[in-house]
Amino acid sequence: MFASRTFLFLCFILFFFQCVTSPIKNTPLKEENRILSWDKRESEAVKILTDLIRIKSVRGNEKQAAEYIRSIFEKEGIKTQFISEPGFPDRVNLIAELTPSIPSSEKGLILGNHLDVVEADPKEWTEDPFAGTIKEGRIHGRGALDCKGLIAMQIVSFLELKRSAVSLKRKIMFLSMADEESGSERGARFLLKAHPELFKGYGYMLNEGSFGTKDVAIPGSTIFNIQYAEKGNLWLNVRAKGEQGHGSTPSQNYPSLRLLRFLTEVLEYDTDIRISEETQGFFYQLGSISSFPKSFILKNSNIPILRRLLYGPIRASRQLSAITRNTKAVSGLKTDEGKGHNVLSSLAEAKLDVRLLPGFDPLEYLKEIQKIGEKYEVEVERAAIVPSDISTLDSILFQRFASVATRKIPGSVATPFISPGKTDNAYFRQIGMECYGLIPVLLNEKELTMLHGKNESISLENLKLGTQILFEILYQMN
Repeated sequence: MFASRTFLFLCFILFFFQCVTSPIKNTPLKEENRILSWDKRESEAVKILTDLIRIKSVRGNEKQAAEYIRSIFEKEGIKTQFISEPGFPDRVNLIAELTPSIPSSEKGLILGNHLDVVEADPKEWTEDPFAGTIKEGRIHGRGALDCKGLIAMQIVSFLELKRSAVSLKRKIMFLSMADEESGSERGARFLLKAHPELFKGYGYMLNEGSFGTKDVAIPGSTIFNIQYAEKGNLWLNVRAKGEQGHGSTPSQNYPSLRLLRFLTEVLEYDTDIRISEETQGFFYQLGSISSFPKSFILKNSNIPILRRLLYGPIRASRQLSAITRNTKAVSGLKTDEGKGHNVLSSLAEAKLDVRLLPGFDPLEYLKEIQKIGEKYEVEVERAAIVPSDISTLDSILFQRFASVATRKIPGSVATPFISPGKTDNAYFRQIGMECYGLIPVLLNEKELTMLHGKNESISLENLKLGTQILFEILYQMN
């Protein structure tokens, strides 16, 4: 019975990925029929991106960025709407829409992005992170990759759809959101709670969530990692309390020591590697561009005896480890401030960032960690919980995304990807929307380290590639 089920599963996987990586029936938009010059549009995208980088929207100031985007759309006759949570007028969300001339029952498509960026210390950067410098074929600055580069690609694609007078069969929304880098409280979460009517008739979203890679997973490989699922978030505050003591005569039970022992056990708890249904497709596609015998092992990662052969490479890779394990990270530590080296603090605190694979209940996992806490008299409280989320792999948007991207770069493959981190996709999946995350550029290992790091930049070539892919997807969906 097991052998029969395994054979049928492999047949299904092979058939499915032949479908998503083969040309779709829709005819690609031929260059001679496009009412555009990509050289001109590339210059437009470059200007938009450099202008956006110069707007310092570090965990705030989204309104200025939104006003800049509105000025672009107004010149093209596209109306925009600003929405912000009462009391937070600068945390603006921007909405613009293109609608069919005739009412349609087709589900609408949202181009999602976020306006805020993370901090950048100019002292650590080669170029000013908020100058939008163009140098050696690259645009430098915070947000070039995450995610003002995506905004520029989406703006040009959105405008080009209107300029090309394509007869729309579904609504297209351009949605720039606030506060994504700090939990989306003023952005996606606010919009869905306070204004659900905005998304009536919409069923799909294209957003951030992953990147294409070149020479990363496998030497010589070109892979478009399409995010269709995300791990769950379980953020915890933990604390140990006790009496203040003297460092020269420590007890065996002072707060800092108990907290340390608790954290050590938690980090060693549940370290198993799991290649689940959500990641089998990813490994299968890696196998399609690998040589034998690696290809055979990757394509059959659901078979236990072959799966174990992947454990070594998985443990050696932070990225592979993150998508196959429930991870725990200590994201903060502190004791009472202002004490000397010889004072044992009466309070020791920590923050834990736990990321859970699909199939794990965050509340049940919390109970297990609280049991460990009881052993060491450590209090464990939840700070935030967001469950794992997933979209289907057989939707028309996923297939179009995979087809367009791989046709654009011959020899490339598209993989279904579960991301370790959270994006706004998580909140829109909760209302039943099919969301897929990919900034359609090709990054090498060095470029991937720029995300939230120093010297973030994007090549002009990647900016052009991403814009073309996004526009082609919009055209294919209409």
